Amino acid sequence: MKQLTPEQRKASAAKGVATRQANIAKRKAQHEEALAYANGLSSKVELLRQTLERLQAQVAMQELSNRITGKVLLQPEQIVKAAIPWHTASGVYFLVNGDEVVYVGQSVNIYNRIPQHHDKKFDKYMYIPCKPELLNALESLYIHCFRPKLNFSSEGVLFSPMTLTKLLEEVAKHDVALPTVPKPKRQRHESAEVQP
Repeated sequence: MKQLTPEQRKASAAKGVATRQANIAKRKAQHEEALAYANGLSSKVELLRQTLERLQAQVAMQELSNRITGKVLLQPEQIVKAAIPWHTASGVYFLVNGDEVVYVGQSVNIYNRIPQHHDKKFDKYMYIPCKPELLNALESLYIHCFRPKLNFSSEGVLFSPMTLTKLLEEVAKHDVALPTVPKPKRQRHESAEVQP
């Protein structure tokens, strides 16, 4: 074997130390990479475990719903997709009993107003959307046209936000050509049927 000079030995030793340090750094980096990968897997496993628990709970609720109602529950995504925007509905509404319009009313929030008519006998309703500033005119028009029995007082007076004359005057202000409308004869209406 060839004898090395002191400088060569020193250089060889420095090279060996550098190689060992590089190998140590490389193994440390690989170890840290493996730990990060394992931690990532642990997080994914935990997320999968939570998802499994949530799905198992949903399956249990689906089975319960099916036993109670004979139907399955909708998924949140289905509900969100089918949801319609909420807004208060301003308009003129009609309370119907059987095949007769028994009352005409108006509200800037029909969904709150209709349940307040617990004193009136009706089994259906319908409404026409209308801007708040036109509610009086549209309601009056329908009341004068249909003359629903629950819009009359017990004395036979027809309640309407606007008289027919006032309604026609308002329309005339807008230069709308109106057909000739005969003035209704004042009549007493049978007293309105009121449900306690």
